[in-house]
Amino acid sequence: MQLSGKNCWTKKMANEEPEGTQQPAWEGGDSRSLVVATTNHQIHEMAGMVTPGDSLGSLDNIALGLPGQIEGMPTAPSDRGDEVQDRFRYQWAVGAHLLTLAITGKTPCVALWCEHHDDFLIEEPSGTFVAVQVKSDSRENAKWRVTDSAFLNSIKRFCELEEKYGSQISQYEFCSNSGPYIPGENTESDKTKASSPMGLREACVEALGKDTIKAPYAGAFQAMCGSTGCNPSTLFIVLRKLKFRNGPPLRGYLDTLIAKSVPAMPNCSTLPVPRLQVVRDELMRLVESACGIPSGGVDGVLAYIASNGRPEVSIRGKCILVSAAKACVEQASQSTFRYVRCGESMSLGHMRGQKSVLQAKLNNAYIHQYFEPLWKRALAAEERLMAMALAEPETTEELLNQLESTVLVECQDAEALARREVDERKRGALIYSTVLENLIAIAKNEPSRVHNESKDTLMGMAGLLSGSCKFAWGVPLEGEKDGV
Repeated sequence: MQLSGKNCWTKKMANEEPEGTQQPAWEGGDSRSLVVATTNHQIHEMAGMVTPGDSLGSLDNIALGLPGQIEGMPTAPSDRGDEVQDRFRYQWAVGAHLLTLAITGKTPCVALWCEHHDDFLIEEPSGTFVAVQVKSDSRENAKWRVTDSAFLNSIKRFCELEEKYGSQISQYEFCSNSGPYIPGENTESDKTKASSPMGLREACVEALGKDTIKAPYAGAFQAMCGSTGCNPSTLFIVLRKLKFRNGPPLRGYLDTLIAKSVPAMPNCSTLPVPRLQVVRDELMRLVESACGIPSGGVDGVLAYIASNGRPEVSIRGKCILVSAAKACVEQASQSTFRYVRCGESMSLGHMRGQKSVLQAKLNNAYIHQYFEPLWKRALAAEERLMAMALAEPETTEELLNQLESTVLVECQDAEALARREVDERKRGALIYSTVLENLIAIAKNEPSRVHNESKDTLMGMAGLLSGSCKFAWGVPLEGEKDGV
């Protein structure tokens, strides 16, 4: 891509400087050029970043060194905020897994409520709910036992929900990267057997009531009542409703989404890995947003306050409809068509000098009434693209090629379709309306195809192409070939 005019950016030709040795510089004159760094090392140098190849690429380069080291000896950090954040992301990943199960029909679910009453509430088609608690354990080969505090906290929370909403909750789920302890066939100790959450749950399912739980699990049940402070009758019901769900591994939970969950959804099995990552990130974004306190945009400015002190819109934002998640997946799974660079790209910086050309072309196509909006859009689009090129020259080149190619193809396709109109005076209006409709649809339905640019930028690009003699609205000027 090349920008012409004062204070413009251009890439220096390879024969002017050896590759990898170009330095940022301003060249004088009316056509000044900013030469940008072409290697990652130069970019990191300019940003003051440390790269693996630096001679000082050791722990000495880390700001203030490793935190919390006592007298220079290895010391575990006391501030584990980064680990806490990772646990939150693990919970979001579990939510993404639940959405994939709902989308594939493996779990009856119409909506997923996030951080509402519990970590997750699965809303079933019947109107009942499944409450899900997510717990993680970083210990290798760890197994949950009935005396573990995190497990007891989950059971206590389930009992609180059961007392208030028991008739509406069909099931309680304990989801973790670690499974519950299950005694082996050679286990003889009653105490060891009674420490199994799965064993206690099965004993409650078999029992007719809380007073008929068989040994040795009756003692574990009484101990759990004392540890949690829960009503024995409520605890008995909760344990009968309890199920254990195997969560993704703590290390590599994002990769598990890509390898197993996302490809199982409709039209995702053949997607390349980069596109699978896009779908995964979209699901994670949905869950992350719902787990927070959604502001609701403009709707949240004057929102009514609920009895819990939060805006009602933030509560509604905690619900992810499976139909909405499915639509997001469908959009994210669509591969974006990319044009390769071939031939000369359109030059920026000339539009003001091409006003008469654009005006003549619209007059010639009998659509002179559209000159003013097209001219203004063309000027605004050119200034926008030039500013982007100066700010991010490395990425703007591909962006400009994609925008130019997309709009040019749409314009020439519209021109080809309009040739069926025998009256030449009507072709221009037909082409203009077709181009406008198609570019509006692309900006709305395929934003990634045009780098999220608006229909105004796209129509401005159509004006730039017309002014650059790449498109003539169906009726070329005298002595000019259409599209040349």
